[in-house]
Amino acid sequence: MAERDDLSRGLWAVVRAMWSEIGPAGKAVLVALAMSAVVALVLGVAIPKQVERHLIDAEIRKLSRIVGAMADAGVIPTGPAQADELNALDEAVRLNLLGSDTVRVKVWLVDGTILYSDEPALVGAKYSLSEERIDAFNGINSVDIPNLSLRENEFERGFPPLRELYVPVADDSGSIEAVFEVYHLAEPIETTVGNIQQLVWASISVGIGSLAIFTASLILVYGRSIANRRRLAEKLFGELVRSQAEERTRIIGSLHDDIGQTLYRIHYGIEDLRSRVDADNPVAGELAHIGELVNEVDGSLRAELRSLQYGTGEELALGSALDELAEVTEMETNLSVSVHVETDCELSPPTRIALYRAAREAMTNVRKHSLATTVEVRVQRQGDQVRLQVLDDGVGIIDDEGLGLTTTRERLEAIGGGLKVKPDRRGGTQFSAWVPASECEVET
Repeated sequence: MAERDDLSRGLWAVVRAMWSEIGPAGKAVLVALAMSAVVALVLGVAIPKQVERHLIDAEIRKLSRIVGAMADAGVIPTGPAQADELNALDEAVRLNLLGSDTVRVKVWLVDGTILYSDEPALVGAKYSLSEERIDAFNGINSVDIPNLSLRENEFERGFPPLRELYVPVADDSGSIEAVFEVYHLAEPIETTVGNIQQLVWASISVGIGSLAIFTASLILVYGRSIANRRRLAEKLFGELVRSQAEERTRIIGSLHDDIGQTLYRIHYGIEDLRSRVDADNPVAGELAHIGELVNEVDGSLRAELRSLQYGTGEELALGSALDELAEVTEMETNLSVSVHVETDCELSPPTRIALYRAAREAMTNVRKHSLATTVEVRVQRQGDQVRLQVLDDGVGIIDDEGLGLTTTRERLEAIGGGLKVKPDRRGGTQFSAWVPASECEVET
């Protein structure tokens, strides 16, 4: 069971990674393909039913013309018929209706009497009118599957599957005098509809299959292109980070060795001069003031050196880098900062650094603009993304997006991520940044 669960999680991770890689255009194409498949399935069911309906309607129209011609010829009695009238009607029915797909004909009167049938035993029998026959006497053509359990249908029980069609006969005033009930074999229409259904499904299958292959090819090409561009962006960003790290190391060394040592010499030079001047001499006060300025410059320089040395979190895990950022922020401000990292997802160094720099930019904006007292930093994995949220309880977002946010957004988008800043529903500002989690290992 555990192995099956691990396999399911692994397959789901692969699917999520592929879904992330194909990009918005690929997702739109897949949705369109799914909608096309649904429409095709609906058409595959609807078209055969419509064909069947049209074939039956055509048969009813044909029967209506034949029955109308027989009525015009005066061969359909309007009441109890004499033998010669029945013979004339029988001759017309056998000539125009019976044969091929038609196996039985009954002519009903409004009182339920069978005026005529090609089965002599039914002629003159009287039965209750079914709903379909009542509808026919109301002028409605209809079709149904015969209920062979009824007594009036006992002579049709030996036939193959049938359909019964009802055709009303009207006089010159429009009153329905009789109803023809014509029994057709169901097989010819069913066979035709079945053949059409096979052709429709074959055409739909070929069309959807071709579209699926074409779509899969497009998605594969597009997905690979997106993945290649993302890998290139990560590579370039990684090289940029390394170059910045090298330049940062050089600057730290230069500041420490050149300016730092010079300040050190100035400081001790001032202290030496102060030791040679009487304490009540005005020059001593000036030297003390200059010494304080030198100490302030030295403190600022050391703070900048620490910022340069630990500012990127490049050598640290994301959680450790964020903890250090929170600690430095609390040391330098009155903010209370909490950090919650709720995922063990391992990101590549360029992606991890980009997310950390987004957190640092968010923290800088909080310090500059928010007037907040507390800040919450949270990292979570949500679907195919690793998402960073920085929430503060300050005065809300500023109207214009500065250069720092613009640069941060562009950096994240280059590796498939993004950034959004909006007011938090509890007050303050919600800063959200995300990167793709496709490179993460499956969490357990």
